[in-house]
Amino acid sequence: MRGIGHWALGIGGSLRRGPAALLFVSSLLGTLSVQAQSYREIIRHIAETPAMQSAKLMERAAGEMASAAEGKNLPSIDLSVQGAWLKDTPEMILHFPMFPSQPLPMGKTRQFVGELRLSYPLFTGFAISAQIERSRLEAQRAKLKVQDLRRNLILNATQLYGAIEATEAALAAEREAKRATLSALKKAEGFYKHGLLPPADLYNIKAKVYDVEAAITQTESQKEQLLNQLSYLSGTTVHSIHGSIPLPDPSSRKRVKKLAYRYRSDIRVLQTLLRVDDAQIRLAESRYYPTVGVAAGLKRHGDTLALNGDGFTNADQSYLGVNVSWNLFNGGSDRHTVEAARYKKLSAASSLLDYRWRVATEIDNAFTELRALRSKFRSARMQVKAQEEYYKLTLGRFDNQLASADELSRSIADLARARARAAAIRSQIRVQRAKIWLLSGVKGFERKLGIAGR
Repeated sequence: MRGIGHWALGIGGSLRRGPAALLFVSSLLGTLSVQAQSYREIIRHIAETPAMQSAKLMERAAGEMASAAEGKNLPSIDLSVQGAWLKDTPEMILHFPMFPSQPLPMGKTRQFVGELRLSYPLFTGFAISAQIERSRLEAQRAKLKVQDLRRNLILNATQLYGAIEATEAALAAEREAKRATLSALKKAEGFYKHGLLPPADLYNIKAKVYDVEAAITQTESQKEQLLNQLSYLSGTTVHSIHGSIPLPDPSSRKRVKKLAYRYRSDIRVLQTLLRVDDAQIRLAESRYYPTVGVAAGLKRHGDTLALNGDGFTNADQSYLGVNVSWNLFNGGSDRHTVEAARYKKLSAASSLLDYRWRVATEIDNAFTELRALRSKFRSARMQVKAQEEYYKLTLGRFDNQLASADELSRSIADLARARARAAAIRSQIRVQRAKIWLLSGVKGFERKLGIAGR
């Protein structure tokens, strides 16, 4: 007598299988194609997605801005050439008490000035150093944002991968249910030919075959949609997957929290913001100090581009100068700016503390959810075992005309649902383990996964 066969899921993914269960596993492996990709391969592809490339380019832009800010701490050298054509000849009017006024030429209508100027901000009240520090921290913040984006993309990809794994297991269970239903239909047709089964029971089993086929079509459509989403997220076409999520059980909550506080890029972004606010305070306080600048210039003047004078003024007008500027009063604006920067830093510190508590709560909830999933999985395994035994009993009763075709069809459908539910919970456990490792930071996750980090 052919039946569905006996199999049971184990928490580690092991199977106690009979002949039909081996067929179930073979049908699952048969869905793989040459384009099947493992979890590790998909995670590696994420680093090259357009979203990641865009974030990396923004990181490079922030790095260039930091380099540009450092240039403000160096001398500036400027070269300029100016030319002017005056409408009238420059002249000076001499006035004599007893004679008419006499114009005296003082230059020519054509004037050229060439200058090579060197200037250096000798002291700016630490404003430039604060700007440089802020730009460096902004570049570091951009880098951390790239890492956090990658962590979130990996988390989304993990959830999709687990969902696809669950749909593949559901497909295998539904196909096995179809095979069992067709086997029951064949027996029912034999009983019907010998007048041992009413037409209603025969048509009921035929209807169940169509129900199973419709469920298979719907699950295949769901799997295709999930594969399309995973392809978009990973930046590569994913036709199918192979293998499960190969991550061990997470360490203790205390250890995961410690790793998160140390390596989580989003937490480090907030810590960097505190340092940015420190630099902003120093920048605001720089207004309390005078600014001192020095400049030197090689400057020549003339009525031609040779810059050899115009016969009236000296050709060489080189100079060395010092500029001191100090704002003594501006209505208290500087003081309010400093206070605003300080309050902003206090706000950032409070936000960091709140976020750390939020991360800790998320980790606690993730461990609680993992424990609940394991409990549900133990229940699901027992449910599978119970449904298998009930199916065997119902099949034997059906063969002996003690159970109706409708009862047999329901037992087949219940067994398929129990198997699909157990497989889905097992996938959720794997996804939850990966989520907890990601909650500790990408570094620990990649180390456990065995792939090179960025």
